[in-house]
Amino acid sequence: MEFLGDSIMQLVATEYLFIHFPDHHEGHLTLLRSSLVNNRTQAKVAEELGMQEFAITNDKTKRPVALRTKTLADLLESFIAALYIDKDLEYVHTFMNVCFFPRLKEFILNQDWNDPKSQLQQCCLTLRTEGKEPDIPLYKTLQTVGPSHARTYTVAVYFKGERIGCGKGPSIQQAEMGAAMDALEKYNFPQMAHQKRFIERKYRQELKEMRRERERQEKETDEAVEGRK
Repeated sequence: MEFLGDSIMQLVATEYLFIHFPDHHEGHLTLLRSSLVNNRTQAKVAEELGMQEFAITNDKTKRPVALRTKTLADLLESFIAALYIDKDLEYVHTFMNVCFFPRLKEFILNQDWNDPKSQLQQCCLTLRTEGKEPDIPLYKTLQTVGPSHARTYTVAVYFKGERIGCGKGPSIQQAEMGAAMDALEKYNFPQMAHQKRFIERKYRQELKEMRRERERQEKETDEAVEGRK
């Protein structure tokens, strides 16, 4: 049931993004779709709808059980599959229009769906030469220092043989994220510029309000710090 539900959600989300973002690059659309139907979003929707209360578990005490993110996501996917089988695809469209697609603006504005490594990979894919295999960023660990319980890793990222970024972190994954962020900040990728223009044009007012709220919070924090001195 989870397999069918996941496939149906992918289809409905893909159709929605294709209709509402016709001029957007496929790499960006892929990231947006992932943000809509990933385990974290599915689990959040399942919790908001109280689906965990109807989960059948092996706990004989019948006490409320805290379900893992993946389990909640599987629960939601099974529900989607059942909705499709018992009703039809139109009911799934309605469900996702109410419970999933309104979250899209939040994902776009906050950019929390778009981690640096994914973003860098999609930017690099847009630069591929037609008729050739796409080049992707490659990460290489340059240095490992410190004892086993407190190591610091240095990682570089390369694209088409050129080193484009470097990062450090307490784990290889975090160092790779830092390297990707470094590359994104240093290089003017065409997709990044297009994405920025799109967000500013479509959500100009919301961005202004977010910036004002951020400035207000920073001002309050500064005043609180000054007051404690």
